[in-house]
Amino acid sequence: MNGKLNGNPRYRNFMSKHPLIKNLAKEMLFKYVQLTYPIRMFFRSITSHDLYIELSKIVGEVHKETFKGYKNLYAGKEIVIIGTGPSLNKYVPIPDTINIGVNKVLLYDKVTLDYYFAVDYCAIKQYLDKVMTYKNKNLQKFFGIMPAKGFFVPEIESLNIIPESKVIEYGAKKFYIYAKYPPYNVNFNTEIDKTWLELCNSCIFSAMQFALFTNPKRIYIVGCDCTSGYYDENNFKIKPNKDLVKCWKELKLFAQKYYPDTEIISVNPVGLKGIFKDLYQEDEK
Repeated sequence: MNGKLNGNPRYRNFMSKHPLIKNLAKEMLFKYVQLTYPIRMFFRSITSHDLYIELSKIVGEVHKETFKGYKNLYAGKEIVIIGTGPSLNKYVPIPDTINIGVNKVLLYDKVTLDYYFAVDYCAIKQYLDKVMTYKNKNLQKFFGIMPAKGFFVPEIESLNIIPESKVIEYGAKKFYIYAKYPPYNVNFNTEIDKTWLELCNSCIFSAMQFALFTNPKRIYIVGCDCTSGYYDENNFKIKPNKDLVKCWKELKLFAQKYYPDTEIISVNPVGLKGIFKDLYQEDEK
């Protein structure tokens, strides 16, 4: 309504000649917005709640197929979670382990991945096609999908969402992620085959939730430095990411409570130093 009036030359001309009326109109509009805000938020909450319920049903059906057969699959075995941080260059591959990588680890050639996780299409699309020619022909791919429209949060850029056509083309398994935004506070959970996975600011946490779901004897964390650098960059700045560190601490508490028999070891840690059991491989050479 207001937009239509502003586009009317007669309206603009009238308002320019009567500044007092213009100011009064602005004040009345401001009061209207203030008074109607609770009502608008109430109806928005109803719509968001209905949307959340419907999407959760879809998530449950998809995850039932995506993570079928993985619960307790690696009991008694060891898993390595591989991130893209600079400390990955110091990593000496640990033999007889299941390797799970994320994002650009797809290009890291010192290990052979068994599983691959990706979420942010904008960040990975330039090399994602490498999954088709990866050296492990049985590489299992998991693509995380973010809701295009959040609940009480800004809309996610479509460029960040992995297209459904790519999920199909690359033969990936799809899962859904969400983050901590009220009133739907998604946390780490033991039932990833039934509900959302917690995003917690990084794809690495999807891989960690999956690893814990398989109930292994031990998980090694590699290249998860919580900094701004990457393993394939010569020049980088060590800038701590406090939000990521906070998420790792939360995950530690989750693992201690629900998977107390799984030992978690941080290999050559930087930002994670002192959070889990630390292992510096240069000290063992």
